[in-house]
Amino acid sequence: MNIVDYINNLNKEKVEKFIESTSSDIIIKSDIEKKVSDTSWIDMVEECIPYLDNIIRNPRRFIVQEENIVPIEKAKVVTEESIRHLAQNTNLIQEVHDDGTVIPLKLLNVYREETIDLYENRFIKSLVDNLYTFVQNKLNESDQRSYAKVHNIVTYQGEKKDKSASYKINLTLESNFDDEVDASKDGHTLEERIEHIRDVIGAFRSSTFIKGLKESSPVRSPIRKTNVILKEPNFMKALELWEYLEKNNIKPMTSMVNETKESKDANIKEKYDLGFFIDADALRETKSEAPVYNEAIISKLINDFVYSGDVTEADFKKILNKEFKEASKRKLKEEANVKKCFKDFFDEFDKKSKKAFSLLK
Repeated sequence: MNIVDYINNLNKEKVEKFIESTSSDIIIKSDIEKKVSDTSWIDMVEECIPYLDNIIRNPRRFIVQEENIVPIEKAKVVTEESIRHLAQNTNLIQEVHDDGTVIPLKLLNVYREETIDLYENRFIKSLVDNLYTFVQNKLNESDQRSYAKVHNIVTYQGEKKDKSASYKINLTLESNFDDEVDASKDGHTLEERIEHIRDVIGAFRSSTFIKGLKESSPVRSPIRKTNVILKEPNFMKALELWEYLEKNNIKPMTSMVNETKESKDANIKEKYDLGFFIDADALRETKSEAPVYNEAIISKLINDFVYSGDVTEADFKKILNKEFKEASKRKLKEEANVKKCFKDFFDEFDKKSKKAFSLLK
């Protein structure tokens, strides 16, 4: 009988009666090693990257005006500010000609220069530097993946007695599971996401904007809450990232946990009880009496052969041996099919048991 048909045709009442009269126990011991890595920083950085990119591509600029009083021969440009300053500081006049020409001794020189050396921009430069250090530290911590390694040992014992027979079973099953938390997003693996962040930060640090602030003084906490930082969306997000990095540079983001659990799961025990029934039922099926051969049938077969024609003893033995070998082959093949059915059943049963064990984690 096909093993699937066998399972489907099990007598439910017979199974329940067997299990009810069975004394059995199960112990499931699980040794669990967990590594928990908080990868929320990856989500946070990925969320803030577009805002930082907006600032770095379009930095805020400011016109710086410098004023120096220089000898007249060094003055490059005479501006309204120069003339106004000279009128207010007559001591800088060397002489005045009769025609009204004024010859200054010194003149105010005004320089105007565009600069990005603003507090808000220095804040972004310091943020990028901090972000680079943070990511490097995370990469040096070790693997960023979260996983659980579980070693299960299941010990099952069962005993069944009735008027005609008794059965005992002692079973130990060991299994190992390696489960990893899937941190992929939008089709990208955890490693690809971290690599992308590293590449983007490298591009930020190589930008003209960041290089232009190389000599500027770094910004440190507490951050000065200027109107730009508090109200401009890109800078608001940058401030949020700054505060996140500060908090998570202090708090550990990776933890290792080792624990041992023991349980007596009734649902799993019920499945092993069923397996005990099938084992016992298989043993009952193998009982058979010694074969009894009907001499009358064999005598008739030989007589029919002998009287049907000129058949020699040698020919008869040859035919008999051939048929006996063919019958033996068919028997072995059928027995192999039965064994395969049982093996397939227990393999499937083992898979379902492993799935049940995974719920313990």
